[in-house]
This record gives sequence, structure tokens and C-alpha cells, in this order.
Amino acid sequence: MNQTTTETPIAADAQEPIRAAVRAAMEADKLSLTDVARLSGVPYSTVHAWLDGKYSGNNQRQAEKMQRWLDSKTVRARTRDLLRPAPSFIMTQTAQDLFGVMEYAQHLPDLAVATGGAGVGKTSAAHAYRAQASNVWLLTAEPCLTSPRSLLDALANLLGIGERYSAQSISRAIVTKLYGSGGLVIIDEAQHLPSCALDQLRTIHDKAEIGVALLGNEAIYARLNGGTRSAEFAQLYSRVGVQVKRPAPLMADIRALLEAWGIAGATERKLLTTIAKKPGALRGLTKCLRLAHMMAGADGEPVSEQIILDAWQRLGNDASVAAPR
Repeated sequence: MNQTTTETPIAADAQEPIRAAVRAAMEADKLSLTDVARLSGVPYSTVHAWLDGKYSGNNQRQAEKMQRWLDSKTVRARTRDLLRPAPSFIMTQTAQDLFGVMEYAQHLPDLAVATGGAGVGKTSAAHAYRAQASNVWLLTAEPCLTSPRSLLDALANLLGIGERYSAQSISRAIVTKLYGSGGLVIIDEAQHLPSCALDQLRTIHDKAEIGVALLGNEAIYARLNGGTRSAEFAQLYSRVGVQVKRPAPLMADIRALLEAWGIAGATERKLLTTIAKKPGALRGLTKCLRLAHMMAGADGEPVSEQIILDAWQRLGNDASVAAPR
């Protein structure tokens, strides 16, 4: 699946077929000139003039760029044909437990905390819950949210609030927007929020009477419920109504995912179960299966133990992983 590149200069009389190919691709994929400019990396004005045969610059260079875009487009299409889409959201046991946490937080309303290792399904459950419930706002925290003001700005953007004069005025606008909504604010990757930002969330939770669900790794739970339970978290911790900890995926979660992928062979299931217990959990399992299906499709073969092992290694993992015997 090597990408074709233009090795020799494109003569002037060979540029018109490239123009025709670009127009055909635009029509087939319903692409605008703006789309072509974005996807090819060629400025809009240049694409427009070159397609019309009115570009005053180096037409050969632009033809080469557009040919590279067409070539890469062909490669992407071929890759998509080989790559089996991952199953849609699967209601695993962990997902059910996380749904319960978010439902509790939304409808009481209350503050809830759910922690888990990477890849157990927190983020996918949060997105699925937002898709099926009313008035649910999902914010993914980042390391750059280092202050109450940065958190308030992020929440205001999420809620469509234009107020930007002071932290206090933004906070008031957020509370006004949320009050009486019966909604839920989900903070994914909540371990990135510093204590002052978490306390700002507590204030919004209190004043807006809105549910808040904090999803993250063990660090967020440790900060809220540490051995000393420091005074700075006392008010926040006292408001936590329910907590769920899921450091690793359940066997039921792994089985549900393998069923969704249609993995029936006992040897393959054992190997994939071993992979799902590695760091990355279900996320790593899904990546491995996507690549394994692509590799198997390219060779016209079913997904076998060896193909799974090869896919696992290509993802940069330890090639010595083996199915338990």
C-alpha cells in the first residue's frame, strides 16, 4: 500500500487530464474548491486559478501538488476499503455502571466521580450518554486548564455563552444558563483540573443545582479521597454522592467486545483477551483488531492468531505476547 508519488516533471500537455481528474473527484465526493484547498494544502486562489488554466505562476509545480493529492486520495480510499469500521458503542457492564453514575448525578442532581484505567471505556460511555440524554454537556479537560478562569472560559464556549468580561460575570452567566435545566455537566479527563478549578465546579454545582460527573484516572479520586483528605477538598468531597472505580476492564467487557467484532475462534479469543489486559485495555484491543482486519483483508485471509500477533507488533507492542495456554 505504498503511496504513488510524481517522479518526473509534468508537461504542460499532461496537466489538463489532471485538472479533469480533480474536477471528477470534486463531483464524485461533492467537494468544494475550499475543500480541495484544505485537503491538498494548496491555497484556494491558486487552486481556483490553476483549474481554470489562468494561474500565472509555476503551473507544473501546482500540477504536481494536485497529482500528489489525487494519489493520496486513492490510497486513503483503498485503505478505507480494507479497514473494517469498529463496532458502534457497546453497552458493556462497565458502560452500564458509568451510565448509572451519570444518571444519578443528573437526576438528583448530585456530584459523582468515576475513575478507571486508560481504555476501560469512560470516554465512549460519556459520549453515548450525552447522545441519549437531554441537557448534557461534555467537556474534556486538558493540562492547559490550569485556573478557574480557563475552566470558566471552556465551559462558556461549550454552553454558547459570549460573556467574557470577568471570571465572576462568566460564572454568573454559566449558572444562569444551567439553573433549572435538569442537566448534567460531564468533565472527562478530570485529573487535569487543579484544586482551584475543581472548587469552581463545586460553586457552579451548588448555585446552578446542576449535576456534575467527574471522569478520570485514579489521580482525581486520590486527590478527593486521599489519606489526609486535605481541607481544600473538604467542601467538594462532602458533595460527592456516588463513586465508581474501574481500574481494569471486566471479563464481561472483553467478551462483549469480542462478540461485537465477531471473533469466534478460541485461540484468537484467548490471545485478544491477553491483549485487552495490557495497558490500553479495550482501546488497545480495538486498535489491534482494526489493524488485524485491514491486514487480513489485504491478503484475502480471515483474522488469525498470527495476523493478530503481527498487528499487535506493528502497533509498537511487545511481540512476545502470547495466548494463555
